[in-house]
Amino acid sequence: MMLAAFAHPVFDSQRTFRELLQAMARPASPRLLPVLPPSPAPIAPAAMAVVLTLCDATTSVWLQQAEDDAIRHIRFHAGVKLAEQPQDADFALITDPASMPPLEVFARGDMRYPDRSATLIVQVPAMNASPASKGGSRFGGPGIRSTQALVIDGLPHDFWQQRAALATQLPLGIDLFFVAAQHVVALPRTTRLLES
Repeated sequence: MMLAAFAHPVFDSQRTFRELLQAMARPASPRLLPVLPPSPAPIAPAAMAVVLTLCDATTSVWLQQAEDDAIRHIRFHAGVKLAEQPQDADFALITDPASMPPLEVFARGDMRYPDRSATLIVQVPAMNASPASKGGSRFGGPGIRSTQALVIDGLPHDFWQQRAALATQLPLGIDLFFVAAQHVVALPRTTRLLES
């Protein structure tokens, strides 16, 4: 049986889009998603909210875990094309970050069209922006007043080194949305990792 998506598609996607814009404007600061739509495993409802808001028939999506129910759900509700390989995707949905492909395999754009790059939607077990959190990272850059602390659980051990390597290629790069429970955090390519 096919699950529903947003109860009020236009209204709910507009509200979600505003929160995603705020997340990009204030990197590394968690935002509360206003609506969590039903979602088939292994896709978390928060990740599905992002997909339904940002993806449509003009975008291609790569699913790390391409379960049949998830494929049917995303195709029916978002009308997206599914990319066979991660490097061919406009968006990638990472449902098991511990085993995700290296960041360098995703599209980073080119010097004429740096916007032809991938946006990753990464489901994580938990994240915390408290400055007192142990084992976190500190970020700086546009939209961050001085620095912003953030702990993201469940990432590969070398994730931040991979991202730092991509940062040397600006304006090329990838943009990231992390989701956990009902929250989303954005890390655009212009956000710098200061320490981890």
